[in-house]
Amino acid sequence: MKDITIERTAAINVEALDADLRAALGEFTSGFTAGSGRVVVHLLGTATPQHETLARQIVRDHDPARLTQQQQQEAQRKARLDQARADYGAVELDLTPYDSQGPIIRLLAQKILWLEREITDLRRTI
Repeated sequence: MKDITIERTAAINVEALDADLRAALGEFTSGFTAGSGRVVVHLLGTATPQHETLARQIVRDHDPARLTQQQQQEAQRKARLDQARADYGAVELDLTPYDSQGPIIRLLAQKILWLEREITDLRRTI
């Protein structure tokens, strides 16, 4: 095992840096640790000097604002949920229009209203 220490006081995106290192170094890395103003990349003993140079370059060039595909999907999911909350969460469901729709539809509307209230209450406790 070879540990390559790179001074880095700037923030890092752990998931993105890990993905970049694994994509570039493949089986020659077992990951990294970070803290106290440095990143330590863990390379296998079979890693070459070129692997060491590549690891250093990846850490130096790392942009913490660049998200992984999974992080992008999560940000999009959160944005859609925030938009839905803004669009639909401002007004509680009015049951009056469902009075003439029959008992099953009215019951479903009541359950939806109940779920809205439960979710709102749960969000207040988080």
